[in-house]
Amino acid sequence: MPAKLTTFIRRAGREDLDTIVGWMEDPDFVRFLYGDPARSQRQVREQIVALLGRTQGHTMPGGIYLLIDSKESGPVGILSLQHISWRNRCATVDLYVGAKPLRSRAVAGIATFRALEYCFDELNLHRVQAFIYDFNRPSWRLLEKTGARRELTLRKHVVRDGVFHDVYGYGLLRREFDAFRENLNFPGVSLQEMVAALGLDHEPDPEAAP
Repeated sequence: MPAKLTTFIRRAGREDLDTIVGWMEDPDFVRFLYGDPARSQRQVREQIVALLGRTQGHTMPGGIYLLIDSKESGPVGILSLQHISWRNRCATVDLYVGAKPLRSRAVAGIATFRALEYCFDELNLHRVQAFIYDFNRPSWRLLEKTGARRELTLRKHVVRDGVFHDVYGYGLLRREFDAFRENLNFPGVSLQEMVAALGLDHEPDPEAAP
């Protein structure tokens, strides 16, 4: 249970650049990224620096990039929120666990829970959607456990290792996630308890939400 209290979401900074570049150089990590892989290390760095720059400012962005961190293990993964519609209160979620030793069901489950809490509790979204490759069974099975529904299949949409794969589109409503959360019977899973345990409740981040 301690990991549930010590895993949190924060803004990514320039000090995280080397860690993220290291993840992007891992073929196992890149295989699960949505879209085409990045080209050279320099292009990877330029891309990440550009992404980090977009998280600054006090405007209402159409995309947010965050780091999932842990007091015990350090940075765990990346959370990307794209195509955010503040009017319709919806967004597309991409979640990637970084270093290979951290890619367990427990870490993925905690990271996913934190990401969804952030979307629904902090950003006050009504709906999130995610696109997952068919070969990434652990991820789409995990999302289904939270109440998400498979709403579409993009047939033979991506190529990995010379093979075409389907992409599944999932949708999750806030009331479905709330119902899932109500059925959890262990303590210390709420975002509020997490923040209090980290001592962050006295240091509000003005950029944590629009």
